[in-house]
Amino acid sequence: MKVFVDIDGVLLGPERDKQHRFGLAEHALELLAFALARAEVVFLSPHARGGTGPAIAHLVAHSRASDRERLLTLAGQVRPCTYRTLRTEALPPDGAFLWLDDDPAPAEVEFLRQRGWLDRWLWVDTREDPADLARAQRWLAGKLAAPSRGARGRAQA
Repeated sequence: MKVFVDIDGVLLGPERDKQHRFGLAEHALELLAFALARAEVVFLSPHARGGTGPAIAHLVAHSRASDRERLLTLAGQVRPCTYRTLRTEALPPDGAFLWLDDDPAPAEVEFLRQRGWLDRWLWVDTREDPADLARAQRWLAGKLAAPSRGARGRAQA
């Protein structure tokens, strides 16, 4: 199973102290650790198209110094995505995925609808609800198996 995660509006939301700035969303590190222990995690974002370096740099630029070491450890385990136009091009054709996103394009939602895959996408918007990743983690918990011993040690950072 793959878990696809958007960055802006999902892992990054309004900064707690300065609502006009982006910051690492509440529960972002916990959600990444949880998902990495149970699945292959992929950044499904223009920031990670073709490589994770720009995505990680973007996350680090908007995170607190106290979160950066753990963020780098976790984000370093996340894979990049590959697509040309629509992000749904990166989704596995067998439907073995879950996707957290705040703003899929109408054509991407239609792609999911046509395949009967709308239940694999969860609307998550940390701009509207800064703690929305706690709900997303509960949703993932209901969809993903418990971690294996090897995966647990890898994502604990």
